[in-house]
Amino acid sequence: MEIWTLDDSGIYALDGPGHPKATTPEWTKHAIWYQIMVDRFRNGESDNDPVRTMPWTHSWYRASPWEGRDGQSFYEWYVFDRMCGGDLRGLGEKLDHLSRLGVNALYLNPIFQAESCHKYNATSYLHVDDRYGIAGGYEQAEKVEDLLDPSTWTWTDSDRLFLDFLKEAKARGFRVIIDGVFNHVGTAHPAFRDVLVNGRESRFADWFDVRNWDPFEYEGWAGFGGLPAFRKSDDGIECQAVKDHIFAITRRWMDPDGDGDPSDGIDGWRLDVPNEIALPFWVEWCAEVRAINPEAYISGEIWDRAEEWLDGTSFDAVMNYEFAKVLFDWIGAKNEKITASQADERLAALRAAYPTEITFSLQNLIDSHDTDRAVSKIHNPDRPYDRDNREQDDSKYDGGRPPESAYRRLRLLVLIQMTYVGAPMIYYGDEVGMWGSDDPNNRKPMVWDDLEPNADPEIRSMPDVLEWYTRMIGLRRDHEALRVGSFETVFTDDGRDVWMYRRIVDDEEILVAINAGDDDTRIELPEGAWESIYTESDVEGADLAAMSGRVWKKVSMS
Repeated sequence: MEIWTLDDSGIYALDGPGHPKATTPEWTKHAIWYQIMVDRFRNGESDNDPVRTMPWTHSWYRASPWEGRDGQSFYEWYVFDRMCGGDLRGLGEKLDHLSRLGVNALYLNPIFQAESCHKYNATSYLHVDDRYGIAGGYEQAEKVEDLLDPSTWTWTDSDRLFLDFLKEAKARGFRVIIDGVFNHVGTAHPAFRDVLVNGRESRFADWFDVRNWDPFEYEGWAGFGGLPAFRKSDDGIECQAVKDHIFAITRRWMDPDGDGDPSDGIDGWRLDVPNEIALPFWVEWCAEVRAINPEAYISGEIWDRAEEWLDGTSFDAVMNYEFAKVLFDWIGAKNEKITASQADERLAALRAAYPTEITFSLQNLIDSHDTDRAVSKIHNPDRPYDRDNREQDDSKYDGGRPPESAYRRLRLLVLIQMTYVGAPMIYYGDEVGMWGSDDPNNRKPMVWDDLEPNADPEIRSMPDVLEWYTRMIGLRRDHEALRVGSFETVFTDDGRDVWMYRRIVDDEEILVAINAGDDDTRIELPEGAWESIYTESDVEGADLAAMSGRVWKKVSMS
């Protein structure tokens, strides 16, 4: 049995094998994350739209007038280049939706100036993309700024619009973190353009991993020439000027007015491919982040076990893909499914791998912009997580609308996500039933009631899905034990495919039962009086319907 307790310093401690002491911001343990690709979320201002903007409700699989019509090039290039016009004003308009949903922490995919829809190929770290803000500001700013001299950096109207958004979001109770893509930039970045023009004589010649000057050859992230990578060393970033630049833009967005009060800045960072840069750099960078704002949150994109990144000296968390893998190997699988006890054992090993404070702050996701949508993965079972999941690569992958049975399994996944240890994270659109295979079909425009009908008749908001997402999020928000309580497995039953666990904090005790089997069953509750506070079907007592879950709260008899 694992029990978390508070020690004298107020730090959660796990009984059992020792871990380095680690602290994470208290608010992160109570966070319910919502991930947003801004271009795909909501278009609130048409004046900043790209010249070629795909209409929001346009049929996804149909070519726009400027796109190839040969039927072959859809997945070769143009669908990846699409821009839909989502922006900061649109995001601000939909804070009401996010408030009603119940989330309280927003993770924004890259927002900096870039030529793509996804913004992972930064043209500048200094400025918010004009397509997300107010058109025209970046070109003027670039003319007067020196990348190596922060005193010359200016604030564009788009930058100020983002700061206004931060102020509004925080006033409404949201925390906001943004994507930090510090391993590479895009080919339109001024430093790389200067290298292309001036070669060895460029002021930025040492910035990039140039393999050969004549002919010019350089290292791009994952072999992509459009993503020139910074030069690395065993300690991280090799060029001091690059380190200085990254540290300067970190300060810029965490404390925009530079007055020592970070309340006007972002609340932290999600770091893209941080494992591409050696850990010593991140230890130094994380120390700088915490010096600016001790309450800032740092989460890394690490797809596997992450002990070396979560020892208390660098990140507060990772995107917890390992958690997702267990759930899909159990509830999301069909013919190759693990048992309830195997799922329990794998999750226990994952909890034991990290300091307890960090375990409470992990971003527990089930899908993201880098995977197929959760409900589509359920509809295409028995595939390794994030493998064989692109329609363009596997003709057997069914990227169409999933059946109700897939959504039933999704409900069970989300119930675990909302009652388990760690901070749940929702990918935009999951809450209204969106589906899709991996990139690009997992990045369709958000479905909104007021923008229906869609040119694809099957694409529409699903109110029942939204209702139970809202209900399950509310369950977590209403019960502190589900956020910071101890965890104990009560029992597993592989014959019936049932798992029961409890969460306890102070005098609140919550019991969760998961039936991943195909048959209804009756379970015996632990001693005491229990009040049912969540069920997916009309059942009595301790009955548990097939492929469903229930939640009880212990009733005090005093």
